[in-house]
Amino acid sequence: MNRPGDEVLAEGRKELNLVTVKQGCELCGSDVTGNRSIKYLCRRCNVLYDFKMIGLFIGRFQPFHKGHLQVIRNALEEVEAITIVVAIPLRDTGRDPFTAEERIGMIQSALEKESIRNYDIVAIKDIPSDEEYVNHVRAFTKPFNVVFVGDNKLNEKLFREAGFRVITSQRFFNLDATQIRDRMRKGEEWEHLVPAGTVDYIKEHDLVDKVKDRE
Repeated sequence: MNRPGDEVLAEGRKELNLVTVKQGCELCGSDVTGNRSIKYLCRRCNVLYDFKMIGLFIGRFQPFHKGHLQVIRNALEEVEAITIVVAIPLRDTGRDPFTAEERIGMIQSALEKESIRNYDIVAIKDIPSDEEYVNHVRAFTKPFNVVFVGDNKLNEKLFREAGFRVITSQRFFNLDATQIRDRMRKGEEWEHLVPAGTVDYIKEHDLVDKVKDRE
């Protein structure tokens, strides 16, 4: 015997993968399930909700490069808006020359130049407990229901286990921030690997010197 809303969810399965919105029910706080083509159902209360599809993308962005930009572009084909999390490490490892404020500036400058508007950015400090990490991120972000990850297998595992839909992204343009910092240190060309807005921000704030100072 079908319960109210079952036929809606069944139809939706033909179109898109179902997504769980954690604690999405306003009445009982239970998770609700649906996707951007259908409404989201709380099976406990038999109530349907109409949620936006919101993505989450976590990165170090040291610096923000064209691969990161492509992840965001692709993500916005799947979701209506995206929250970009600038990760702050627990301790200085020597790998992170740019502050959270500088990285946020790089991202904002790049996305503004690309006319991308439907995003927000938040800086979140890492915590030592993997078990608490997902809830830690949720405490500082707007509700989200899809997580985009690159080659961070730990984040992929943690968010999947927490019940979120996780979409893995390939390494676009075979880019990695380490090679860009190496080019900066050696005085080699790096600008072609980074969005134009980020190039402008880095040069305006003399951030290449910060990378060279880490040698």
